[in-house]
Amino acid sequence: MKKILILFTVISSILVGCTQEKGYSVWIEASQGPVLIDTAKERLINAKIDFILDDNGSVLINEKDFDKAVLCCS
Repeated sequence: MKKILILFTVISSILVGCTQEKGYSVWIEASQGPVLIDTAKERLINAKIDFILDDNGSVLINEKDFDKAVLCCS
């Protein structure tokens, strides 16, 4: 019984960890200009911080990396 409980706990933890989506927040809005966006992208790449560009051209970073981005790219 104890082995089944441990196995269930491990499998549940793995499944929950795999299904969580990354949450992204706006770091630089597109309205702030292309020079600022290009500079931010370069700094994020150098710091190895995951980011995406939305349809408007805004830079979005992963919520877990937000503090790291503030420290390296401000």
